[in-house]
Amino acid sequence: MLRAATAALHAEVDARFSGPFDTDKDAYAAFLTALARVVCPLERALERGGVERVLPDWPARRRSRALERDLDVLGIPVPAPVPVTVTSDKARLFGRLYVLEGSRLGGRLLAKRAFGNANPQVRAATSYLGHGAGADFWRAFLQRLEESDAVAAAPERTMLGAREAFGLFLAEPADV
Repeated sequence: MLRAATAALHAEVDARFSGPFDTDKDAYAAFLTALARVVCPLERALERGGVERVLPDWPARRRSRALERDLDVLGIPVPAPVPVTVTSDKARLFGRLYVLEGSRLGGRLLAKRAFGNANPQVRAATSYLGHGAGADFWRAFLQRLEESDAVAAAPERTMLGAREAFGLFLAEPADV
């Protein structure tokens, strides 16, 4: 349901966030900066909305600190965050989480590109992309999503949450 409903948004985000950072440190820095503007405040909003009610292992999944470490390795300050509304609606939380958790899959591919960069700073700034390597976060998330009564009762609100999260990424400058 979510995959089909958000396919166009997902493709647009993928196209926008796949710059040449396997060869370009500045492009990789811009990529991480754009991510930090969205991921950090989105994770804080999820926490204020009670994300651990729907995903009890949330603390292990949180990636803001890894992203902030990567920026520090590159000598870049954490950017100003985008505004993110807080919701405690479980269905919307699942929709937002679908986007964040799904980004781990693409992150694995992007990490390989970053590891291929000749610049040692770029190779060292991959905590975010490599976060959770070896853990099966995506499969476990999908199981919780599929078993959720809130999602079953309000799939339209789940899709709203996913569209909200994709929209935050799409509001960032193009082609980072």
